[in-house]
Amino acid sequence: MGHHLRQFGAILRDSYREAVDSWIILIMLALGAVVIALCASMGFEPLPAEKAFPKIVQSFTQFLPHRGQGRNIEYADCNFLARDIQKVEEGFQLIVEVQAKPSAPLPEEGRRPDILPPKGPANPPGAERDADTFREAVARWLQKEGQQKTRPAPEPPFFLRRPQVSTQEQQAVQPADMEEFLAQQFQFHAAMPAQVRFREKRTTPPNNHTTYIFDVTVRGGVSVRGWPHTMTMFFGGITLTRETNLGIILYVIEDQIINGLGGGIALLLSVIVTAFFIPNMLRKGSIDLIISKPIGRMTLLAYKYIGGLIFVLIITTFTVGGVWLALALRSGYWNPAFLAVIPLLTFAFAILYAVSILVAMLTRSAFASIIVTLLFMLFLYIVGQVKSILDTFKKSNSPNDISTWAITTIDTLNNVLPRYKDLDKLTTKILSEGTLTTIESATIGLHGIEYPSWWNTLGVSLLYIVVLVGLAGWWFRSRDY
Repeated sequence: MGHHLRQFGAILRDSYREAVDSWIILIMLALGAVVIALCASMGFEPLPAEKAFPKIVQSFTQFLPHRGQGRNIEYADCNFLARDIQKVEEGFQLIVEVQAKPSAPLPEEGRRPDILPPKGPANPPGAERDADTFREAVARWLQKEGQQKTRPAPEPPFFLRRPQVSTQEQQAVQPADMEEFLAQQFQFHAAMPAQVRFREKRTTPPNNHTTYIFDVTVRGGVSVRGWPHTMTMFFGGITLTRETNLGIILYVIEDQIINGLGGGIALLLSVIVTAFFIPNMLRKGSIDLIISKPIGRMTLLAYKYIGGLIFVLIITTFTVGGVWLALALRSGYWNPAFLAVIPLLTFAFAILYAVSILVAMLTRSAFASIIVTLLFMLFLYIVGQVKSILDTFKKSNSPNDISTWAITTIDTLNNVLPRYKDLDKLTTKILSEGTLTTIESATIGLHGIEYPSWWNTLGVSLLYIVVLVGLAGWWFRSRDY
């Protein structure tokens, strides 16, 4: 065991010298340090509670039906107001007022509003007193999936529509249902657990506008992801956003900038720096010295492969770990899910590095290895993007607009190739769940979508890595040097 560790250490040192001599690894570490410094210069100033809560409850006009299980956001035509806000030990206490308007409910269960009701009294006497836009929203929220008999055509996830419920459904709404609805709104919009207690209902003539009053206690401080913040850069020198939820800001930084743009640049540079490892090893003189040592060629190639992964792991850990620590200290929101980028980005590189090693072994050219690997990376990205677009078309009930051969070709390619794009989707899933509120996820189309399987994504990609590295090892063993 100790003998193998010494061999691996010696090969790792050789690879390290090659990487340092090329200056690229030092450039990557320097870029990582710059990114960490920029994140450390960011400021996240929370709005005062007396300004934050009115803004939070104003967003309650958007809700997800079916007790939050629905995918499409719907619209409650009410005014949500917050007042008498007080800081308490566990969080905050406040009063929430819901100002509702008289609604025009369906005269019969499932009847569409554009169809005239039958002659005679449409609703029982006094029913209009229990028909308003807040009860309308809560009744729609209480409906089970598929309960609504007449549905509009499918819409994008961000489309807002008024709910359609019957008078009977509105009359069935109880104060406890309203309390549960508001508690979920605090959880879905601000990621704050809430206890809600119905206080009273007031009706204001002559328009019969109804006001519902609730006592609310929420747990959590100002560093929750749904709390509005002002973001600055360079220690307050530049203001980037005002009154934007903290989770949205962190999601853009972590997923779009660090994982998206930064991850792409890191993979590009990593492919370049590691592409020289195998050609340099196969040079005349170097290979003679290496194969004269008591070490198998397959073992030698495996050590080279693992050595390249370790370098990328170190750089990724330094950059992502530093950014995570800087953002957490500056914002007060600790999101350990962001650290998942470290192993997932390293695994994405492992797919590309397997291609790089095989090409380098066949051609002995670092330049050929770089070009082929980057083209393969681009091809995987295009296949993944087209697959996502076709899946969206199929879900929108317009499969006839797509050629069968196109669907079959893309599905086949996606099944037999490494799941590079699926790995990126799963990373986005982890980051969005750690930063975005439920409503924010639904707004940008991430709530309720079907993600790729972890087992298929990792299993197929790992099998691909084993096959490519195995082919490279077989070629290495069969050649005379």
